[in-house]
Amino acid sequence: MRKGIVILLCCVSAIAATLMAQSNTRPIREGRSICVPYDPVTLKLVQRNSDWLLERGDGAIFRAFVDRADAEAGLAVAKQHTQLCYIGKDNTRPNRTSYIMEYWK
Repeated sequence: MRKGIVILLCCVSAIAATLMAQSNTRPIREGRSICVPYDPVTLKLVQRNSDWLLERGDGAIFRAFVDRADAEAGLAVAKQHTQLCYIGKDNTRPNRTSYIMEYWK
């Protein structure tokens, strides 16, 4: 009976930790910037088709890269920070992505 209780407690702890990590990823608005916090330890690279994706631990995609070398360089930069920030996400121009700047914090 004790083994069952220990396993249950471990699973509950893991689920609680996952939910807590995901709840701390809500965007933070700072003036005109919007920053998305993340835990650099959970970042990973995933290849889908011909793209390399930088993903957060919960599967949210931060960036897409053309090749593995660029993806690894992007991962190295992202691991040095804890937030990916944007300026201009609220713009309403027809080509709005041309007016969004991103930076790591």
